[in-house]
Amino acid sequence: MALAVVALTTMAGCGFITGQSALTFSASPTTVADGAQSETGYEEVTVEEQTVTRTFSAADQSREVEVTNQLAQYERQVDLAPLGSKRAAVFVTLSSPEVEVAEQTFNPISDVSEREILAEFESQYDGISVGDSVGSRPATVLGRSASVEKFEGTADLSGTQVDTYAHAVKVEHETDYVVAVAIYPQQIPGEEEEIVTLLEALEHSGE
Repeated sequence: MALAVVALTTMAGCGFITGQSALTFSASPTTVADGAQSETGYEEVTVEEQTVTRTFSAADQSREVEVTNQLAQYERQVDLAPLGSKRAAVFVTLSSPEVEVAEQTFNPISDVSEREILAEFESQYDGISVGDSVGSRPATVLGRSASVEKFEGTADLSGTQVDTYAHAVKVEHETDYVVAVAIYPQQIPGEEEEIVTLLEALEHSGE
């Protein structure tokens, strides 16, 4: 399952601009505590900045705004007989900063639903399809009570269609919005509990 974090970056690259000078906004990383990685078997693949520049036209002037999002991706090797062992369980976080302009704050993620977050993956990657909602469950994410939405779907693994579950949650923390997404094959027993463990072990420090 080639699940790249750039899909989330596309969603978080918008901006709202007025005024006279160029603006720059940066998020702080959201990562999984080391103890939770060891407990669940997930391994860190990448923690990186993704900077998006957009040009806006207002009052007959063109303006550029630079937004730096922070992405982290974790994977776990799982046994998918008869396909063998695959890094098919994926957990991704995105931190996106609020944009403050003329004493107003904006963030393109603030009004996006969990289904729309997952639709970014579905629309950009042919091998991933997210279907209907199959429920939700509560979790404490960055000290906040949150509803973790669950969807069924499919993914292409080595040319074979595999039934999957996808989870998505969104919270506001300090000056950033934080999104977490998990996708894994349905045949993995108990994986939902592992995802909740990861969610409840997220660490983030906004500026």
